Amino acid sequence: MIDIKQSHKYLKQHLALRDSIRVLNSKRVGTEDFLSFKEAERLKAVEQMNRENKEQQRANKFSKLISILSIALISILSLLSLSLYKNNIIRSQSNKLLQDKNQELIQAKEKAEKASKARAEFLSTVSHELRTPLNAINGITHLLLEENPKKSQMQYLTSLKFSGDYLLTFINDILEINRVESENIEIEKINVNIKQLLSDLHNSFKDLASKNNNDFVLEMDENIPENLIGDPTKLSQIFINLINNALKFTQNGKVYVKASVIETKEEECAIHFDIADTGIGISTEKQSTIFESFAQGSVEINRKYGGTGLGLAIVKRLVELLGGQIKLTSSEGIGSTFSFDINFNVGEQQFVEVKKHYDESVFENKKILIVEDNKINQMITKKMVENKSIQCEIIDNGEDAIELIRNQHFDLVLMDVHLPGINGTEATQKIREFNKTLPIIALTAISLNENREMLLSYGMNDVVTKPFNPDNFYQSIAQLLS
Repeated sequence: MIDIKQSHKYLKQHLALRDSIRVLNSKRVGTEDFLSFKEAERLKAVEQMNRENKEQQRANKFSKLISILSIALISILSLLSLSLYKNNIIRSQSNKLLQDKNQELIQAKEKAEKASKARAEFLSTVSHELRTPLNAINGITHLLLEENPKKSQMQYLTSLKFSGDYLLTFINDILEINRVESENIEIEKINVNIKQLLSDLHNSFKDLASKNNNDFVLEMDENIPENLIGDPTKLSQIFINLINNALKFTQNGKVYVKASVIETKEEECAIHFDIADTGIGISTEKQSTIFESFAQGSVEINRKYGGTGLGLAIVKRLVELLGGQIKLTSSEGIGSTFSFDINFNVGEQQFVEVKKHYDESVFENKKILIVEDNKINQMITKKMVENKSIQCEIIDNGEDAIELIRNQHFDLVLMDVHLPGINGTEATQKIREFNKTLPIIALTAISLNENREMLLSYGMNDVVTKPFNPDNFYQSIAQLLS
C-alpha cells in the first residue's frame, strides 16, 4: 500500500495477466462451435472409418480372390495329380499290354520261323529222298530207250520218261522255292551273253511251241552289249518259268519274248524284258495272289494244265534278288504280259561261249571209280558209263575209296556226296592231301543246305545232280577227261 514501485509492478503484472485471460476468454469456443467441432470430428471419424472399411473391403476382396485362386490352383493341381496318376496307371497297363503283345508276337514269330524251318527241312528232305528212286526211274528209262526197244514198248517208255521228267521238275521247284526263300542264296557275278541265252532258250522251246500251234517270237535290241556281268543261272530260271507258262497256257496263239535297252552308260546297262502271250489270261482277283507259293489261277486250271504253282513265286524272288521288280498285266481271254527291268554291269572282257558238244573219243581207254552206296544207283551209273566204253570200278564207302585211289590209277572219280561213314566231301578232302589233279565229280541229290559252290570248295571239280540228265552227265565227264 505504501510501496509505489512495488504496487506499480504488481499492477503491471495484473494488467498483463488480465489481458492474457481476456485473450484466452476471447478464444474460448461457444456451444454451437463446440457442436460444430464435435460434428466435424465425428465426420472425420466416419470418413476415417469409411476409408478403413473400404480398405478392409478391398483387403477382403483381395483375400477372397487369393483364396479362390488358391482353391482353383489346388483343384487344378489335384486334377493334374489325379490325371498323372491315372495316366501312369494307364501307361503302366499299356506298357504291360504292349509287353504281353510283344512277347506274344515274339513267340508267334519264333513259332512261324520254326514252322517255316520245319516246312523247309521237311520239303528238302522229301525232295532229297525222292531223288534216289527217281534217279532209278529216269536212269533205267534212259537205258531202255538206248537199247532199241520194240515199237509196242516205246509208248510206255516215252510216257515213263515224261512222268519222270515231270516229277523231277516238281521236286526241283520244291527245292528251289525253299532255297530262294532262305537268306543263304548268293548271286553270281560272271559274264553272261543275254542275246545268246535268249536265243538258246528260244531254240529249246520251239518244240513245245509247235505242240500247241503257237507262234513263238524273240525280239532283241541290237544295242544289248555282248559282255554283261550277271547271274546266267538265275536269269535262265526266270525265263524258263515265264516262257514255259506262256507256252503252256496259250494254244493257237502267239508268245513273244522281248529284250530292249532302257539306258546305257560306260559301265552299266539297264534292260527291259517282256514275256507276253495271247493265252487264257489271269482274272483280276487272282492277280494279287498269283506270285504266292502254290498259287494258281483256279482248281480247274491246275487240273487241266498241271504244275506246282511254284514257278511264279520263284520268278518273283529271283527277279528281286537281281535288283528288279516283276509286273503283271493280264486280262482273261486276252493274254498276259510279265515285265521287269534289270541293271547289268558291262564286262571288261568279251564273253566266250562254252560249247556244249563233246567228242566221244575222249572216253576210250579211260577208267572211272564210282563211289556210290545205293545198289540201284550203282547199276545205273555203271551201265551209263559202260555204254560209252569206259571201264569202271564200284566202291560203296569213302574209306575204301581213299585207299583204292591211293594204290590204283583212275582217270576220274564219280563221288556220291552222301555215303556211310565219312561222306563224299570228307573223302574228297582226304584225297586232295595226296592227289591234287585227279578229276572228281560230285553226285548228289542236292538238298537245301547244299550248293555247287559249297561242294566245289571241298576240292571237287564239278557237280552232277541226281537224277542225271544224260547229256549233262556225259558232258561233265568229257570236259574233265579231255
